[in-house]
Amino acid sequence: AAAALVATVFSRVLYRTGDIWEEIDFMPPYIKPAIGGLMVGALGVFFPQILGMGFDSIRAALHNQMLPGLLIALVALKIMATALSVGSGGSGGVFAPSLYVGAMLGGAFGSLVHALYPTATGASGAYALVGMGALFAGATQAPVTAIVMLFELTRDYQIILPLMISCVISAIVAGCLSDETIYTTKLARRGIHLQTKSGTGL
Repeated sequence: AAAALVATVFSRVLYRTGDIWEEIDFMPPYIKPAIGGLMVGALGVFFPQILGMGFDSIRAALHNQMLPGLLIALVALKIMATALSVGSGGSGGVFAPSLYVGAMLGGAFGSLVHALYPTATGASGAYALVGMGALFAGATQAPVTAIVMLFELTRDYQIILPLMISCVISAIVAGCLSDETIYTTKLARRGIHLQTKSGTGL
């Protein structure tokens, strides 16, 4: 449910930031990506973990090597950096950022529940792994894709049940929060509406 909420926020921030950049008409279009990149770089000075694809940070989260406070901060900062970069006209996508944000969110959640129930829960890295799939499932409302993708990455049968439950719940909750996914929103803004509303994107 948390992954669905963050995925919805991610999508709305991404497109709202793009709208703001488009409303700025006092500068040439080719200047906007440069300014967006400068702003992302300024954030990266203090939090270099948000720069690039972020696979090193994801790996650190999966291996329980990041503090909960930093994990939470990186959720917001990666969303902000992606929105600034893509919204200003820079080249990039949302696939890797979705996995990144999911890993940080899952790691933070895992740290919390493990601190509360240390004998009944796994390490935060396991939650980070499930969080990757859950947030992607919420952003795309395609739980089967997220489940298969994460299983292919891990080949770990022990992760299948929590991964399936989290991805399906995330997709359902995200479907209740928004009629469009992070990908179909752009089409909907152009008047193209893809009706896949079974509640889970199936």
